[in-house]
Amino acid sequence: MSAASAAALPSAREWRVWVRRARRDHHARSLGDVLTDVYMLLWLFLVYGGALVASVHRHLQHPSGTPFAGPEPFWVGVSVLLVGSGLVWQALRAVGPLMATPAEQAWGISTPVSRRAWLSPRFVALVLSTSVGLALVAAAVSVLGLHHNEPGWAALAAGAYGAAGIASLVSAQTPGGWRWPRLAGGVLIGVGVLVAGTVVTAHYLGHPFPTPGIALAPALALTGVPLCILALAFAWRSLPRVDMAALSAGAEVATATMSATVWLDPSLLSGVLEVRRWRHVGTVRSRPFHGGPWRRTWVLLQAELRRQLRRPGAMAVWGGLALALYALTMVAPSAVGVGRLLLGYVAAGRLMSGLRTLSSSPGLRRALGGSGREQRIAHLVVPALGMVLWWAATAPAGGVQLDVLELLLIAGVVGAAFRAATRPPMSYGGFVLETPFGLIPMELVLQLARGPDLLGGVIVLRLLFGR
Repeated sequence: MSAASAAALPSAREWRVWVRRARRDHHARSLGDVLTDVYMLLWLFLVYGGALVASVHRHLQHPSGTPFAGPEPFWVGVSVLLVGSGLVWQALRAVGPLMATPAEQAWGISTPVSRRAWLSPRFVALVLSTSVGLALVAAAVSVLGLHHNEPGWAALAAGAYGAAGIASLVSAQTPGGWRWPRLAGGVLIGVGVLVAGTVVTAHYLGHPFPTPGIALAPALALTGVPLCILALAFAWRSLPRVDMAALSAGAEVATATMSATVWLDPSLLSGVLEVRRWRHVGTVRSRPFHGGPWRRTWVLLQAELRRQLRRPGAMAVWGGLALALYALTMVAPSAVGVGRLLLGYVAAGRLMSGLRTLSSSPGLRRALGGSGREQRIAHLVVPALGMVLWWAATAPAGGVQLDVLELLLIAGVVGAAFRAATRPPMSYGGFVLETPFGLIPMELVLQLARGPDLLGGVIVLRLLFGR
C-alpha cells in the first residue's frame, strides 16, 4: 500500500461517524423523541420491575415476617440461575455476540479499517451492559433475602462472571480460538438440571438437601474477578482476528428476531431456528416406512415419531419441564395447579413442530396428499400421547385426580397447543378499536391470542372446579 493510499484510508472512528450520519439521514429523529423513548423504557423498568420485586418479596415472607424456611428454595434458585445462564449463553453464541449487519458486511468488513478499533466500542458496551445488568439482578435477588443478604458481594460476583462470559464468547469467535465455549452452555444447563433433580429426589425421599456452610457470594466474587481480568485480556487480544464469517454468522438470527418483534409474528424467528436446528442434526440413517392399514396416515405417524427422536433437544425440554413442576412444589405449592397447566402447554408445544411445519407450508400439504384433517390428526397423535405421559409423570406433584375434570384439563391443554401450532399466516388487515390509550388492532390481537385464549379458559376451569 502506497503512502498516499494509506493517508487516505479513514480511521474506524471516522467510518463510524460517517455511518451514523448516514443512518440519521435515513431515519431522522429529534432529541425529544430519543429522550421520550428513554423515559418510557425507564418508567416501564421501574414500575414493572419494582412490582415484580415487591411481589416476590411478599411471597418469600410468611405472614409473621420471618424468612421463608427450608434449604430447598435456595437450591432451586441455584438451579434456575444455572439453567438461565446456560440458555443466555446459547442465545449469545447464536448471534455472536459480536455481529455485523448486512450493511456493515458490505461496506465495513471488506475494507482495511482497523478491526480492533472498529469492534472495541461495541465490545466495551456489551461487556458493561451485561455486567451491570447481571449485577443489578443479583443485588435484587440478594435483597429479597432467602438466607444471607449480601447484595454487594452478589453484585460483584454476577458482574465479574457476566463480563468473563462475554469475553470468553468473543474469544471463541476467532478462528482457532477457544473451543470450550461451544459446550459451556450445555454444561451449565446440565449442572442446573442435575442440582434440581438431586434436590427434588432428596425432598421426596425425606432427606432435605443441606445448605452450604459457607457464604457463596464472597467466594464466587473472589474467584470471578481474576477470571474476569484474564478473559478480558484474551478477548482484547483476539479482536483483530475476528473474521467476516464470525461476524456475519448471527446476522440471520438477529434480523429474524427483529422482524418477528416488529411484525408480531413468531413464525419468522421459529422458521430460521428450525432450519438451523436441522442443519446441526447432520446426516441420519435412512430407513423405509412400513405399510399398514390407512397407509398414508400410518406413514405420517411413523415420520412424526422419527421427527421427535431426531430432536433430542425437544425431548430434553419436555422432561425438564416436568422436573420444573416438582421444583415448583417446594417454592410455591399454591401455584402448582396453574403452573402444571402452563408448563404442560409449553411441553406439548415443543412436540408439535410437525404441525407447525405442516400449517405453514401449503406446498408440503399438497405433496403429502390426502385431506387436511387426515394430515393434522396424524401429526397430533404423538404430541397428544406425549402430553398424556407428561401429565402422568407429574401426577405426584399435581395430585392424582383421575376424574372428568382431569380429562378435560388434559384435552384443553392439548387443544390449546394444537390451536397455537395450526395458527395460519399472520394477516395485518382487519378492524381496529379506538381506546383512550390509542388504536388497538383487534384482528392482530385475536391472531396472537390463538392458543393462549383456550389455555386461559382451561385455567379458569381449574380455578373454579379444581380441588
